[in-house]
Amino acid sequence: MMIKRIEIFFANPSVYQGILAGFFLFVAKIIVYLTHHWEYRFLPIFTFCSFLIILAAMILGSQSDRKKAEENTYFYKQALLSCLRAVSFAVIIGIFADFVLYNFVDASLVSQSKTIMIEQIKEGFSKAKLISNSKLDFLIYEIRKSSMDTFSDYLLGLPGLIFSNMIFGLVVARIMRVKKITHWIDQ
Repeated sequence: MMIKRIEIFFANPSVYQGILAGFFLFVAKIIVYLTHHWEYRFLPIFTFCSFLIILAAMILGSQSDRKKAEENTYFYKQALLSCLRAVSFAVIIGIFADFVLYNFVDASLVSQSKTIMIEQIKEGFSKAKLISNSKLDFLIYEIRKSSMDTFSDYLLGLPGLIFSNMIFGLVVARIMRVKKITHWIDQ
């Protein structure tokens, strides 16, 4: 009985699209590592492209799930769940790529990542003067103190990544929903 439910769950096109998007994110991180340009991983364009891949997974997954919908009804809840499935799988596989790179491929990536993040924070906040120097120093201290290579750190970051992507999932679900009600004259 449980195996049947798992088969039905993985038969959803949104799951497939999420796994595919996660695979693209995984490959992108591996390529950035292999080309010895790990700093590219922290550029806004990389983050934006990663978001576009996840957005495409949400749209394509919802579109495919909508085609499978019965009686021409694909409610907002169904569309939102399609987006959630796509985002969840993409983010989990993307996080798994970081976990593999930090723990099994190159342990020095943790210190490199922290150094890059600290440089970006110093550069960004010192120019904008958005926070005081003491808060900036505290933020840098917290980054240095953090351990980016433990599995629990990845699990703690997972809800935030899913939630931040699902903000756009709300819009995608709203656009993708279909509710066709037959008119009483047509009956």
